[in-house]
Amino acid sequence: MGNTINTALYEQRPKVTPDGKYLFFWKGDVKFREDGSRYVVGNPYWVDAKIIETLRPKQ
Repeated sequence: MGNTINTALYEQRPKVTPDGKYLFFWKGDVKFREDGSRYVVGNPYWVDAKIIETLRPKQ
């Protein structure tokens, strides 16, 4: 969906509910341990699924 909805954070797992009303996704920040391994700290979020049609490119 481009820069309108995407951020510099780690975002993944978009899912639309079966009734088509909500878009759920997970957003977090990548952190690094002293040993160089990485992990993500974040939370689930949701928005009204109408955002999909609002941001869909018009032809």
